[in-house]
Amino acid sequence: MKSFVALVLILPLCAGIAQAQKVSFSGFGATGAAVFDRNPVAGFNQEFYYEGKLQADIELSKKIEGQLDFRGHSENKTAVLREATVTFKHMDKARIKVGNIKKPFSLEGLSDRDEYIPVNDSYMHSVVSDLGYDGRNVGVLVYYNYKEKNPEFPFSYAAGVFRNQSYVTSAYLRGTAHSSGGYSASLGGAVLQRGRDNAITTVGLSTDAGYRDSLFETGLEAVLLQDPEEGIRRRLLAREDRVYTAGLKSMTAVRIDLGGDFLKVLEPYLMLAWFVPDLDVTGSHRFEIMTGANVFVDDDVRLRLCLDALLTRDSRSDKYSSEGSSVTVETFFRY
Repeated sequence: MKSFVALVLILPLCAGIAQAQKVSFSGFGATGAAVFDRNPVAGFNQEFYYEGKLQADIELSKKIEGQLDFRGHSENKTAVLREATVTFKHMDKARIKVGNIKKPFSLEGLSDRDEYIPVNDSYMHSVVSDLGYDGRNVGVLVYYNYKEKNPEFPFSYAAGVFRNQSYVTSAYLRGTAHSSGGYSASLGGAVLQRGRDNAITTVGLSTDAGYRDSLFETGLEAVLLQDPEEGIRRRLLAREDRVYTAGLKSMTAVRIDLGGDFLKVLEPYLMLAWFVPDLDVTGSHRFEIMTGANVFVDDDVRLRLCLDALLTRDSRSDKYSSEGSSVTVETFFRY
């Protein structure tokens, strides 16, 4: 079924390339090294990697656009088709996208790799993705992105229905209000319904607010969601299956013009986050402190440093573990 859906989406795109009015390519490449605070039994405590993205945006007509997104990483040394979508632009305040699409839940989940400031994803985002709220699935999305040249409608929105291969059907709704001064605030919700033997329905909420201009940006993001995996496990033990997970994250970055021929812009940042897997047991939680800097040697080329400290506490102990913390350096370019 998965191969059939992919074929149905890809064939119209490939057939239209020859007749397309315009095909543009974009993407990124990165090479880096990371050192982890990790038990050697669990895995290597160092990693050297490279990765890349090739994206083709295909103008099939004035109001229909196709997109193919290929990704590759040194971990598996294969290229993967990550997105195959068709977007219909027949309405001024609504776009309809069909394909393997990002689910519109958290702010970080919607950020592109080449636009996200730190090297690493936050721990909060990783868990939200693992639980199925963020990430990509085959679906239909109706959306509109705010444009500064159209201030009379200062809103963005997204609503979609998705399906994956684990018998999970999900529905999303997210809205953002923008101001001309660079402020924005968002609220989103999701419902995940898993069928078959371990049927369960869970819900999640996300919200964020922030400010951004050319030299400074800051924001606060929070999530509250039910854990479907832990819910199923507890149901099998004849226990309450509603398990609520929560997280809070702030991100601040400053851009400093260095004015050099080689070192052009310095972008230091600081991310602080708190995550608790079960709100009934807040003694078990994780703090994350991520800091570092991006040094731009060109608008599209940067040298990156990321210090990611993870501090985990179990409710049965008053000590914190730093396992999972890392230091990463990376060279990154986009085109």
